[in-house]
Amino acid sequence: MGKTYVYINIEEAKQGNMNKKTIITILFALAALVGQAQVKCHIEGKFVDNKWGDEVVICKMGTDLRVNDAPEWHHKAVNGRFECDIETDVPEMYEVIPYKQYVETASYYYGWFLVENGTVRIEIYGDKSPKIESTGDEGRLHQAMDSVAGVRFRNEMERINRELEEHKEKYFKPEFLSLMQIAENLDRESLPKAYVDSIEHVMDFYYDNERESYTDEGWQLFQRANSLDSLTYPFRSEYYAEHPMLWAYYHVLQSIEMLKFANVYHNFDATPHEQMVALYESKLYNLYKGHPIHEHITTALTALRFQPGKPYIDYNVRNTDGQIVPISSLIRGKVALIDLWASWCGPCRRHSKAMIPVYERYKDKGFTVVAIARERKREDMENAAKKDGYPWQSLLELNDENDVWRKNGAGNGGGAMFLIDRDGTILSTSTDAEELEPIIKKALNIE
Repeated sequence: MGKTYVYINIEEAKQGNMNKKTIITILFALAALVGQAQVKCHIEGKFVDNKWGDEVVICKMGTDLRVNDAPEWHHKAVNGRFECDIETDVPEMYEVIPYKQYVETASYYYGWFLVENGTVRIEIYGDKSPKIESTGDEGRLHQAMDSVAGVRFRNEMERINRELEEHKEKYFKPEFLSLMQIAENLDRESLPKAYVDSIEHVMDFYYDNERESYTDEGWQLFQRANSLDSLTYPFRSEYYAEHPMLWAYYHVLQSIEMLKFANVYHNFDATPHEQMVALYESKLYNLYKGHPIHEHITTALTALRFQPGKPYIDYNVRNTDGQIVPISSLIRGKVALIDLWASWCGPCRRHSKAMIPVYERYKDKGFTVVAIARERKREDMENAAKKDGYPWQSLLELNDENDVWRKNGAGNGGGAMFLIDRDGTILSTSTDAEELEPIIKKALNIE
């Protein structure tokens, strides 16, 4: 059995209502936990329609199925229904994913739920997120919060989004819909680079000029839905400040993930996400002591603050001899590019290939590349590296063995790059070879 964590009703404790009877109850509960998992959660689910088959994946929140999958996470429905039991040491956030939709589409509807003592009931729909109800204490707290949000803004927002989705021809311009259809089926690996670049250039135009995607009527609806959606994050931070619950910590993680895009998206409003982080650092940090969610948040915040001039972190990797070693031992005394990539990530491989001539020019002058591939099978890495012609060796991060992506704040993205100076200072987080080369030259004292 893992560590034991005791969760007490915070409001009850603050009001001094922890009487002798309550304490005795807790002690009996602790005694009962010896030799068994602390949390036992029963899952009951059904497919409301069969649009996306009869199979779901139930896994920990944040799992990337491209590199980390297990047969026991898959559950087939019988007569439209499925059930399973999950045992954990502590309450943790899980997600349910319609597997066929995940495999066949670029986006999919998923749902979060907290694995805790109690029963979770799930309904899978073909055209919207799963409906999830829980009998657990934390689940009921969150459902109460959801009810308040629904009345204030969410019900109307979801109605508008359904309208936009169900009547695309009415609300989106035909040229935009045509482009989206082309983009969804774009084979970036086999098509000429110039053609792929031209499609992505037009897509970037629409992302930067959202108004051009919509008809006049569609734009009005979108603006209304957007104004309602903007209430979500401020509502969360206000509600969680008054009603702390375990769900809050996972939404802190989500806000940290969103803050990565602060300098990427136009008109990105970082304020509500920064408020969630501030709430964690001022209040939530002191609650749920000992729960592993705190380590996840600390790691995510460290990675979020990666920027030139800051020290890079140390973490374990498996070297080419199969030994677990600290990354610092592989880059010490050199100007090094940490290249996180994957065989299935087209953009990552394009960035890596662009670095080959840069590497060749400076490899004998104190520059090195430490590539780490995130894969499910070794041969996928080896075949991709051979095809792309990388002159450096790649280390293998198999099934997220060492949590390298999470520790670098890359989440479920394909990859990232970090240029590190000889003293371990971050020089750049760019993935552009043209931007990196002059920084490398300067670090190597090359005129």
